[in-house]
Amino acid sequence: RPSLAGDITADIAIVGAGYTGLWTAYYLLRQQPDLRLVVIDANVAGFGASGRNGGWCSALLPTSLSTIVKRSGRDAAIAWQRQMFATVKEVGDVAALEGIDCDFQLGGTVQLARSEPQLGRAHDEVADARSWGFTQEDVRFLDQAQARAQANATDVSGGVFTAHCAALHPARLVRGLALSV
Repeated sequence: RPSLAGDITADIAIVGAGYTGLWTAYYLLRQQPDLRLVVIDANVAGFGASGRNGGWCSALLPTSLSTIVKRSGRDAAIAWQRQMFATVKEVGDVAALEGIDCDFQLGGTVQLARSEPQLGRAHDEVADARSWGFTQEDVRFLDQAQARAQANATDVSGGVFTAHCAALHPARLVRGLALSV
């Protein structure tokens, strides 16, 4: 057991009180409540990027599923995307369970198409999602009227709605998470 400072002794020390460190601490303590765990940071929890991000909790991947397939196979790519969908919901569930007032609002995200090429890409994106087994509940095409109604925007031809995205207050979430561990 590492001795950290003075008479603090821990089974595990996590360096960094951002989202990565705090979510790790949260789930370790849920699995082993008697674990002696300490989270160390040079400043307050979420002082860096975790407390200053744009306030989105999104299941959008930083790469294509086709790229993931090349390394891990089709089943792994689909599982990864489904896990990302579940993670957005999990963040909201934990915030509610722990009483973290972070203004979590699961409302999805809309990509608008304002030109024929963008409209074609919107159709292609939805068709691609279907080819991976994702449904209307995950990703759906918006016609012109639906896109206008969804985003209150003008000069749109259509769009894509992705259900697995939430808005939240990042600093409140990270500080609330710190208080819960």
